[in-house]
Formats: sequence, structure tokens, C-alpha cells
Amino acid sequence: MHAGPGYEIDMLLANLNTGLAAAPSPRLLSKYSTAAGLYLRISDLIVVLAAALIAYRLRFDTWLPAPLYRIPISTSLLFAAICFNALPLYRSWRAYGVLREIVVIAFAWTGVFALFSAHALILQLGQEISRLWVGLWYVIGLAMLALSRVAVRNVLHWLRRRGIDTRRVVVVGLRPPVVKIHHYLRQNAWVGMHVVGYIRTNHDMTIGESTDLPCLGGVDELAALLASDPVDEVWISLPLDKLGRIKSVLAMLDHTPIKVKLIPDLVEMAALNQSGEQIGNVPVINLRQGTVGHDNVFSMSKAILDRPLALLALIGLSPLLLAIAIGVKLTSPGPVLFRQRRHGRGGREFQMLKFRSMRVHEVDGPQLAQATRGDPRVTRIGAFLRRSSLDELPQLFNVLGGSMSLVGPRPHAVQHNSHYQKLINCYMQRHYVKPGITGWAQVNGFRGETPLLRDMKKRVQYDMDYIRRWSLWFDVKIMAMTVVKVLGQKGAY
Repeated sequence: MHAGPGYEIDMLLANLNTGLAAAPSPRLLSKYSTAAGLYLRISDLIVVLAAALIAYRLRFDTWLPAPLYRIPISTSLLFAAICFNALPLYRSWRAYGVLREIVVIAFAWTGVFALFSAHALILQLGQEISRLWVGLWYVIGLAMLALSRVAVRNVLHWLRRRGIDTRRVVVVGLRPPVVKIHHYLRQNAWVGMHVVGYIRTNHDMTIGESTDLPCLGGVDELAALLASDPVDEVWISLPLDKLGRIKSVLAMLDHTPIKVKLIPDLVEMAALNQSGEQIGNVPVINLRQGTVGHDNVFSMSKAILDRPLALLALIGLSPLLLAIAIGVKLTSPGPVLFRQRRHGRGGREFQMLKFRSMRVHEVDGPQLAQATRGDPRVTRIGAFLRRSSLDELPQLFNVLGGSMSLVGPRPHAVQHNSHYQKLINCYMQRHYVKPGITGWAQVNGFRGETPLLRDMKKRVQYDMDYIRRWSLWFDVKIMAMTVVKVLGQKGAY
């Protein structure tokens, strides 16, 4: 039974790939990528063994391991096969940066040694196996695994820059998303996709200097073009309200064995990290969501690292925290900690902790006045704490409790959220992720008082940019920038 063009649209939506730059699908695999994946599966195990032997040679000046070392080496090959396949090491990395791939390698390799340590503990080998050899094995293995992937990437990039393993694409309709994808693919030839031109429709954007895509004719000429010119894929870029036109284009492609993608224009819908998925047999477009794509490796790593780092920070900073608490208590009457209702992930309220930097006072009405320069409510020690951001340190307890993260959009007072969400579009989208002690807006100078609406709009723009770009490395970068830029900054008072 023929399902009709409507079914084809459903299937297109089910396999929607709106962000080619950020969310590659398995269909980007080619025979070269498949060969590279097979090579890596074999070479990774060889690297694990080679790294163990090299480390043994450096430690004991011989290549042949003693019988005591052969068992852990053999079992580690099994552990490596488990961990390397548990994480997405052998997916298509065609549109991801090399640093992201190396981070995943590091997590997988660390998992191997976690299993290795548990195995050694069970067999009571901890006192007999050289710790120096284990350390050398870990470092050498990680370096060799990373270099192996860099080498494979360079080979694939070299092939694609020379037109080998490159997909040729024709676009039906010229809309802003297509122009953005074209610019990205042109600047990143290693992705291996080339938009050769577009088919003119009545719904195209105004042609300006922003695009150099050639026009290949009208829609009626599409069939003849595909018959005469070898093309790998056709992308349909038409407004979503033109369903009839999309169906007619699909009908023209019914007898052409060619891949078809729908590139919807979602700009006017204020989409955030849009993607496609299938629930049962029903295609779904995710218009707004927190983190990028469906890769949970970085979400898991963020959750795992937040609390241990917060605990270590609390232990290391405990003398400073105690000194600040004593200073706050001695300089003004009232509690040491200030609690305020803030919105967290999903808009749920929580009590955010800070060292009290103001004199105890009553809040009049629903409006909450921000601290200003020379604010008489701020105590002498409070001015120092706010200027140096030390008043934020108790939020490490919020991180331990799970209501906050080390890095994320700064949580605003509930009263401020009620005020600004009426003035700034998409303001509450900041709450798709956990709020943070520091954030992308803060390291770019947007912290403290926001007397002008444009200041808050700019802060929200940075928060949205953080949510779109989020990665583990981005968090590390922001934490490093916080130490350099924010501490001691003059923007807060």
C-alpha cells in the first residue's frame, strides 16, 4: 500500500537533522568513515597492549612482562573493549571537533583503569604491581589513543578537501538556514558535504551578497537536473506552512533513489537547540531544550564533576569560610548566611545561599531593589565580599545539594524574574539548565547591577549562547576566566 507524500514528510521529520554543524547523524558515515571506524576498533586494542609493553620497558628495561603482569594486561584488553564500546567512541565524528573526541577517549580510558583498579583490589595485586608502571601505562596509552584519532582525522580531512568522500547536495528553496549551513560547509571542507546550488521557488529569501550559491533553475527543472548531474542528496527548504508545495516536490522525487532532507526555518519560533527524534512511530521536532543534541556524555560528566569539585573546594576553603563567617557576625547584627528564593532548572524555586553583605532590612512590596554604588544597606565587610565575589562561596552548598551547578546562568531573584520576563523575549529559557555560581555572562563583564534594560538583555543573550554552546571544555574555560576576570572586578557593589 502506498503511504503517500504525507508519510514521507513524517519520516523526514523523524530523521530531521537541523544542526549539521552540531549534531551529525549516523548517515554521515561513508565507506571511508566505516573503514576508519573498523581500523580504530582494532588499533585501540593494539594501542592498549603496546602502551602496557612500552611502560613495562621503561620501568623494568625489558619487553617481556613477568607472569604477575600478564593477567592484568590481558584483562585490561577486555575492559577496554567494554568501555570503548559503552561510550560513543566509534560514532561518526564528522562534524565534531577533535577536542570533544579526545575528552570522550579520556573518559573511556579512565573507565578502563577504574575497572583495572577494582580487579587488582579483588585479586590483592595492589602491593605487588608497580604503581609507576600503571601511571606510565595510563599516560602513554591516553597519548597514543589521542594521536591515533588525530591521524585518522587528518587522513579523512585530506581526502575530503580533495573531493574524495564528499556529498553533493542540491537545495530546493533558498532560506536563511540553508545559507548558514552553506557558509559552515564552505569554511569546514573536512565535513565532506558540498551544496552545489539551489532550485528557485516562490518563497526564496531576497538574494544578497550573503550567499554565492548558484541558481540551478526552477522546480520544474529539478527532475532533469537530477537525471543529468550526479547528486547525493536533495534538501527541501520551504516554509513549514507550505505543506502542499513540499508534498509536490516529494512527489517529483518518488522515482529517484536519492536521499531527501527537510531543512525547516525555525528562526521565527525562537527555537533553542532544536533537534529531531522519534517516539514510537511518531516523529517529533524538539523546538526548545536544554543541552545540545542527545549526547549525554557531557551532561553526565558535568553532574559527576560538580559535586566532587564543590566538596573539594569547601574542604580547601574551610579556613576562609570560617574567617568570613566570623567577620560578618562581628561587624553587624543578624545571621551569617543570607537566603533568597531563586528559580532553578525548570523554573523550580530553591533557597540560594550567600554570605550576608547587607544590614538586615525589610523588603517593601513585590519589587526588590538591586544593590547600587554607595548603597547604605551594604556593610563595610559586605562591600569587600561583593566586590571580590567571596559572598557567593556558600553556593558551593547549593551545588552539593543539586540545586545549582558550578557554571551556568546566574540565578536572579524571583521578583526580578517576574519583572524581566515581561520585558525580554525568551527570558525564562535561561532555566533550561541549572543556574551556576559563575557563568558566561559574568566572565564577559555582565554581573552586579543592571540599571538599563539593555544590560539585562545582553546578559540573557550570553546565557542563551552558553546553553547553545555548552560542553565540558566550555565549563572549564569559564571557571578559568572567572578566576582571572571576575574575582576583584569592579562591577559588583
